[in-house]
Amino acid sequence: MKRGILVILILIWLLPVHSQNKFQFHSQNYVGLLEGDNGSSFQFSTINGVQRGTWFAGLGAGLDWYLYRSIPLFISVNKDWKVSNRTFYFSLDAGTNYAWTSRERSRWNDFISSDFSPAIYWGAGIGYKAGFRNKKDALLINLGYSYKRLKEEQVKAVFCINPPCPNIIENYDYRTKRLSLQIGWQF
Repeated sequence: MKRGILVILILIWLLPVHSQNKFQFHSQNYVGLLEGDNGSSFQFSTINGVQRGTWFAGLGAGLDWYLYRSIPLFISVNKDWKVSNRTFYFSLDAGTNYAWTSRERSRWNDFISSDFSPAIYWGAGIGYKAGFRNKKDALLINLGYSYKRLKEEQVKAVFCINPPCPNIIENYDYRTKRLSLQIGWQF
């Protein structure tokens, strides 16, 4: 996984140098609303990469507040297509999701410690790209579906009469499926 990300970073860095007239650097920055079984939440993301023709590929990162706050790190691929001078695009994101949350012990929960571990993240969508006169900047609107997974391990104490008392370890697997509506800016 680390080698793959390193190879992609090197290619993104070298490809524009090799042929500057065919590749263009773009940054896509989104703010979005997520809706699923666990309610509504916000997300922010940025994707930076290169475009050649109708294809765009880049590396992305974001903040996702759905269920538990997390940071998705992903690879994004977009394909543009034109219909009557209007530009639409398909997007596909895939990567890893890291939890950015901590659980405090309180009287309402009975665990000693709680640790989250990274898990899979992916998303797919269809969008509209409203270009401006300079043909490099564009307003983006994307409607999609995304999947976020988080794994949690909780250590809980057990009541016992004869010490030493073992702790119980409980594993939780959160799998969230949600619709997303994103508005963004490409430059």
